[in-house]
Amino acid sequence: MKYHIQEGQFDVPDDGRIDRSMNVLAMPDGSGTTLIVSRDALRAQESLAQFVTRQMNDLTRQVSQLKEVSRTDIAVGPAIASLRAIELATQFKQNGQALHQRQAVFLLPQDATGKAVLILTASSPVPFDTEALALWRRTLESFQPRA
Repeated sequence: MKYHIQEGQFDVPDDGRIDRSMNVLAMPDGSGTTLIVSRDALRAQESLAQFVTRQMNDLTRQVSQLKEVSRTDIAVGPAIASLRAIELATQFKQNGQALHQRQAVFLLPQDATGKAVLILTASSPVPFDTEALALWRRTLESFQPRA
């Protein structure tokens, strides 16, 4: 199959592989909010809500002092073609550093299996201020799935 990335595309075996790649968009000096795009897949008979719960359970084992601040159903993308998503706000410590995150988890509509999950994450060492939340909202509202 053709595997597309920002820089181009290449052929990979079409043998059931799951795309778990990540894209990290960070400021050169490490300041500000980092945006992360990651991919995963639902397990057989798993709902999106069950996927989120499973991922949160996994995160609990990987980081310390995990606190789920909120979990909300939201829409991602333009209003006329929005996708249902689950938004999480979390706080935790990783390698002794505090991290604050916002995540939007949703299914990709163009995936033939109906199981491809996209996770958009905004991560910051400081709590989200008005500017960071506005960037997050603009990012979610601007999402358009590839045709």
